[in-house]
Amino acid sequence: MAQEVAREEQLSFLLRTVRFESINMEKQRDLDEMLQLTFTYAEKAGLDFEPLGTKDFLERLAFACCNRWGLVIEMLIEALSHGQLNGDQVCTKDHFEHAYAQIYSAPPGYSPFSLRNYRDGFDHARMMELLSRTETSASAT
Repeated sequence: MAQEVAREEQLSFLLRTVRFESINMEKQRDLDEMLQLTFTYAEKAGLDFEPLGTKDFLERLAFACCNRWGLVIEMLIEALSHGQLNGDQVCTKDHFEHAYAQIYSAPPGYSPFSLRNYRDGFDHARMMELLSRTETSASAT
C-alpha cells in the first residue's frame, strides 16, 4: 500500500508514513497502553471491559494480533461492534473469538483466546500469511 501511495505524488505529499514499534508486553509502557486502548474503545462502545482487563487477556490479544498495534485496533473494533450488535453490556472473550474468526477466516472457537497453550498452537508468520490472503481477496471483490 505504501508503494502505491508513493507513486502518486499528490497523495505522497499529503501523507506521512508512521511506523509503530511492535507490542512488547514485557514493557510496562506497552501494557499500560493496551489497558488504556481497550478500556477507551470499550467505553466508546458502551461495554464494560473490566472482566477482560487482565494481563493474561491483554497478552492473548497482543499475540492474536501478531504484536501489531493496528491489528489490535482492528480486532477491538470488530469485537466491540459484535458485542454492541448483540446488545451486550459486558465485553467477553466470545466477542474476541468472533473477531478472530472474522479477521483470520478461522473456524469459530479456535483462537488464542480459547486455547490454554495458545503460543504453541499458533505461528505469527502463518497468521500474517492468512491476513494478507484475506486482505487480497477482500480487495479483489
